[in-house]
Amino acid sequence: MLSVDEKLTLLRLSSFLGKAPPRILRELAEKAEERAYARGDFVYAKTDPATDFYVLIDGRIGHPEVQATQEQFSVAQELTTPGQLFGFAALVQGMPNRLMSARCEQRVRLLAINGQWFQSACVNEGRAGYELLQELARAFAGHERAVLNRAGWVSVRNVGKIYDPLGKSVVAVNDCSIEIRPGEFCAIVGPSGCGKSTLLNAIAGFDSLTDGVIYLDGEWINRPGAKPKPGPDRIVVFQNGALFPWATIKENLIRGPLVQRRMNYDMALERARELLAKVGLSNVENLYPRTISSGMCRRVEIIRAVLNDPRVILMDEPFRGLDALTRSIAQNSLLELYDMAPKTILFVTHDLEEAIYLADRVLVMTSRPGRIKQTIQVNLPRPRATKLVTSPEFIRRKEEAIEAVHEEAVRAFEAGEKEFA
Repeated sequence: MLSVDEKLTLLRLSSFLGKAPPRILRELAEKAEERAYARGDFVYAKTDPATDFYVLIDGRIGHPEVQATQEQFSVAQELTTPGQLFGFAALVQGMPNRLMSARCEQRVRLLAINGQWFQSACVNEGRAGYELLQELARAFAGHERAVLNRAGWVSVRNVGKIYDPLGKSVVAVNDCSIEIRPGEFCAIVGPSGCGKSTLLNAIAGFDSLTDGVIYLDGEWINRPGAKPKPGPDRIVVFQNGALFPWATIKENLIRGPLVQRRMNYDMALERARELLAKVGLSNVENLYPRTISSGMCRRVEIIRAVLNDPRVILMDEPFRGLDALTRSIAQNSLLELYDMAPKTILFVTHDLEEAIYLADRVLVMTSRPGRIKQTIQVNLPRPRATKLVTSPEFIRRKEEAIEAVHEEAVRAFEAGEKEFA
């Protein structure tokens, strides 16, 4: 068995863990559990829950699902180097399932470390620990894209935005960091003026940054001193609607795929009709936006976003102003379309119940200057039905969100803040 000092030496060999703050590295060495596996054993199988992550002591680990061509994405077919880290899924918030299996090609010894403990230790360490978690989350997102061909990873790194109305600087967002995995439904809540819409507009490429950088699938899309990069890889659904009033519903829907030359007319029309039928709007394709209800318009806009096949869908309070029944119908339509083909969704809302009902993860922002105060994991099964809102787990998550947002709303009120975002 390895001593703590020997484990510490091994951990320092890792290109990721070697960057950890000394205190965390020492705790890692103390908590790491040494395990041995025989040839042919699986450390974990594809789709298993991800609890621990691992550091290789010796032996050879194979990833059967990984092809040789994927090595360019840093997903190796085999691990043989002492100190190599694997099992990244356990290092991502929410404990997602394994993307691929880890099989012992010969006798293996390794260190196993609990991912939840490590995440908490990094958060408690402050900025240095959080930046390490960001690096690990990016590595996992890269694996996810390479193995599952899933795009739409959004990385918001230490972002800041200062507005200067009438010559008086207003710090809307400061040192804000978020990692959103491909296909994740992420909601942002917080008091008015906390910077939710500012952040969404920066990701969309509509607004410049003062500090930090935003990446999409590893490529920067917004950074200080450079023009932001809006594009068809990000579609925004606004609260006030953006359908072309002079075009029919059908024409609104098929325009994007035709302009992008991803589909011909017949293919686009067939797909549009399929999605309209899915949300109960088969009879509106030849109508104009002004002739249908606002709730129907919202559903059409969501379909249009899906048809354009972006990597990320950004939604800025799209259901605000709808009555309760129409809002519920629109929410369920969004969930149906999401379940059909999960896209990365960032959803800004003031409605805490809506956020928890729709999202995999709810991020609570502080009062201005906005940053992420708290993350609420919504471990509720999909597909979701309206009756879910009465379940004990849903109610617990809602109470947690109410408490977090209320504290920030009181601070905002006491500071006499005005809404800039």
